[in-house]
Amino acid sequence: REAGVVDSGGQGLFTILDGALRYLRGESELMQFRKPQIIASNVATTPVTIVSHAKTEHEDEIPFGYCTEFLLKGRDLDPEKIKKHLLKKGQSLIVVGDDTTVRVHIHTLDPGEIFSYATSMGTIHSVSARNMDEQHQDYLEKQKNRSVPVETSIVSIAAGEGLAEVFASLGVAAVVAGGQTMNPSTKDILMGVERAPSDNVIILPNNKNIVLAA
Repeated sequence: REAGVVDSGGQGLFTILDGALRYLRGESELMQFRKPQIIASNVATTPVTIVSHAKTEHEDEIPFGYCTEFLLKGRDLDPEKIKKHLLKKGQSLIVVGDDTTVRVHIHTLDPGEIFSYATSMGTIHSVSARNMDEQHQDYLEKQKNRSVPVETSIVSIAAGEGLAEVFASLGVAAVVAGGQTMNPSTKDILMGVERAPSDNVIILPNNKNIVLAA
């Protein structure tokens, strides 16, 4: 209590005893609808939960790149063929449409290559290529200005919204989504560190598979 944190074992014991007491009071029918209480600390910081793309061990890590979008118009277009071709060109790919109109969304490092491929089949409209690296840096600067400065911050890796909520309630600066077989990338962890409102940051990997990235 003096340190402003709650021991996880103590929190669990509290929940067990609370359940036993409610059973003795005849409140067992209501227990299935009751969510265990999370005891929050009074640490002066604003936790930030990072919803990361939790990667498998064999998935390649790429920079942010460009958020590329356009509308392709032509004849005899094949959305499935276009999608198959673009799958290796980036991430977050969305291809929808028919044989005359296809809308494409993709995160890629080379939007020019995507546009060249599209124009070989027809004309492109509503073209957009936003630099996500710049957007990310702008966001980090805004977050730093809003954060409450502290001497030391904690960044934790956790699997699921429940654990993320627990860590956030205990005063961590950022929660990175990840866990067993869902290893966050070095970039994901770095995002959490950059969002921490202090120069000294402690990282809690919470899994031996994540130690190397941390």
